[in-house]
Amino acid sequence: MVNDADLKQKIDAQRLLQDLLPTTESALADLDALVSSALGLGHVAPERNPLRPEIFTRTLQQLMGASLEDAEATQQSIRHMAKPLGRELNLLYKQAVKALTQANIPAASYQYRVQPAALTPLKAQGLASQQYASNNTGFGDYSFDDNRPHALAELADLSDQGVKAGLLNDFLSIGGGSAAEQGLAAPYYDNIDEELAAIKASSANTIAAMELQASSAATLSPSAQAQLVAMPAVDRPQRSISASSSLSEHVWGPYGTSRARTLVRTQLKKEATKVSQVLGMDVVRELVNQVAQDPRLLGPVREAIVALEPSLLRLAMVDPRFFSDERHAGRQLMECTAQRSFKFNDEFSPEFAGFFKVLTTTFNQLNGSTVEDAEPFSAALATLERTWNTQDQLDFDKRQQVLQALRFAEERQDKADQIAFDLSARSDLEKVPGVVLDFLFGPWSLAMANAWLLDTRNQVDPEGFGSVVPDLVWSVKSNVTLKQPAKLIDMIPGLLEKLHSGLAMLGQDPKENEAFFESLMKLHRPVLKLRRLKSQRDAQESNLATLELEEEIISPAERLEKLRASADAPLWLGRKDLDFAGFEDTQPSQPAELSELTSPEDKLVDLAKIEDAEKISTPKPEAVLTLPAGDVMGQVSEQTKEQTCEVLSRLKTGCWVDLYSKRQWLRAQLIWASSHATLFMFISHGGQPHSMTKRSCEKLIAQRLLRPVDTQGVVAQALDAVAVTAVAQNRAANLNPATAPHKPEMM
Repeated sequence: MVNDADLKQKIDAQRLLQDLLPTTESALADLDALVSSALGLGHVAPERNPLRPEIFTRTLQQLMGASLEDAEATQQSIRHMAKPLGRELNLLYKQAVKALTQANIPAASYQYRVQPAALTPLKAQGLASQQYASNNTGFGDYSFDDNRPHALAELADLSDQGVKAGLLNDFLSIGGGSAAEQGLAAPYYDNIDEELAAIKASSANTIAAMELQASSAATLSPSAQAQLVAMPAVDRPQRSISASSSLSEHVWGPYGTSRARTLVRTQLKKEATKVSQVLGMDVVRELVNQVAQDPRLLGPVREAIVALEPSLLRLAMVDPRFFSDERHAGRQLMECTAQRSFKFNDEFSPEFAGFFKVLTTTFNQLNGSTVEDAEPFSAALATLERTWNTQDQLDFDKRQQVLQALRFAEERQDKADQIAFDLSARSDLEKVPGVVLDFLFGPWSLAMANAWLLDTRNQVDPEGFGSVVPDLVWSVKSNVTLKQPAKLIDMIPGLLEKLHSGLAMLGQDPKENEAFFESLMKLHRPVLKLRRLKSQRDAQESNLATLELEEEIISPAERLEKLRASADAPLWLGRKDLDFAGFEDTQPSQPAELSELTSPEDKLVDLAKIEDAEKISTPKPEAVLTLPAGDVMGQVSEQTKEQTCEVLSRLKTGCWVDLYSKRQWLRAQLIWASSHATLFMFISHGGQPHSMTKRSCEKLIAQRLLRPVDTQGVVAQALDAVAVTAVAQNRAANLNPATAPHKPEMM
């Protein structure tokens, strides 16, 4: 017994909700996943979302009903408010998704549950039509009740899309799918026979002409292809590819044509005996379609996944749920292929051509194999991995050498920092000239750390470099040395020899410390000139004791802190190590007058000074190097700085980036970052290293010369998209089952 007014109100609410869903569907699915995660739920529970559309529609009805006494006026007003309300809700959902994403809330995964009520098809062979009911607790729930126990032996024809949507949700659910184990009814086979007959009855010549036309449209003319090749790899337009696309028969053989793949799929559906097999093939079809449209993958890789569909369909016949197991060879083959392809960003490069040749050979062999289990996929994956491992081994030794040099430099720098800190606490460093303190805290601490790391005899003071410190400090205190000139004169040769020996062992060029030794000579000059004087009294009269370097005297600890704050280089590397680690490769520039860098530190600092975008010559389009507002030294807006820091924080070992180097875009992988994230090293194709400081990396990111590549699970994301689509179909069927189409879907 339901009041007519209440029934009409419920119908109006459902109609309003139907009008809202097309506008809000995508953002709402993302919000449901994030809100469920924020609530601590393991899986998506749309009914727990406090912002779900049902809340708004119910509240709107209450407000309008209280404001307008006339029921007809209320109904008309609500009907006209559907579209603007949908737009506002969509905006609200997007803002909420953005806020939750920025708060690092992970998205919960979808899980669809089936009520304990008997789940049987609406159209079972020889059975009465059954009643559809929704419990309205969430769009993932559904039940079918014919007032009798469910029997797995009952048959389904899958002609009702509402039933099929519910079965698909059950099939995708974790631990669900019992209903999918039922058999298939005669009407299902009748529909498949009609499809198969229609495909076979199609004129072979007409289809061939259509396939040829489609293939010709997808094939670029030589001039168009040359223009495409000339474009930056990262800015080439994406080709439209889907599961129904026609591919090159020269590359993929008979399965390059859409008709051939459709024929295989339809024939396999005719051979199916269970609902799970049909649903498994439907998911495979949607999965292939989603991967084929993934913009992160190069066009030929997406085509390869499309060409692999026949084998995947055969696998779904013997193992309908293979895609739900991350360790299954069928799923791993797709994922590993996609992940390996991230090594390349240019489909026209010789390197990619070699990768793609092996891929096509392997996939074509798999399409020609009989699939009775996962073994053919395991064999295909093993073949590909052997080839890839052989190629990777060629780069491994060089990579290890570079990594070993950088790790040693980082360890040496850490030890040098500790030595410098210990030196700064020495009492005899008070009132020592800053130039000497800088030398002790910088190059000499590195020399001592280098000797300590290379020492194999566990000496207290390897090479005696530590004993040089008190001698050097004493030698620059003129108020003491002028009273003992003979001692200093005897000390200087050995002191200088030891200093030069330590710096040479470190690998520093003598020119790198010329300024220090010139300053040291000035500090020693008053005593050295005593050789030409007759007595200490003459020295005092000559006023030579005042020939010290004029600079502000500060405490050693303050000097060390100031030195570290002004340091541009995170760690010191020798000139050979800098070249070996690829520090020059990451700086694009125009031809200019050559000038010798005075030190490796200068070389590191110069990495951060990327030239003005107007002076950088890059391939068109020019938008590739559009700089944010600011000067050439990177004084950009706060928003740009924040975005740059966010991108930099996401750089983790193993991630891929597009890097502009030597006037071309390279795909490179981050293989090492210093412990303080102040130095990064990437490796591009052929084992070519590209190293840069944090400052240089920030400049490249800000100027769009370094772009991280999203490589998160390709198959996992595609399956999520398939699940979202299934949710939408089930939601639409639950909202208005009477309007669900009854025409069999042409898969």
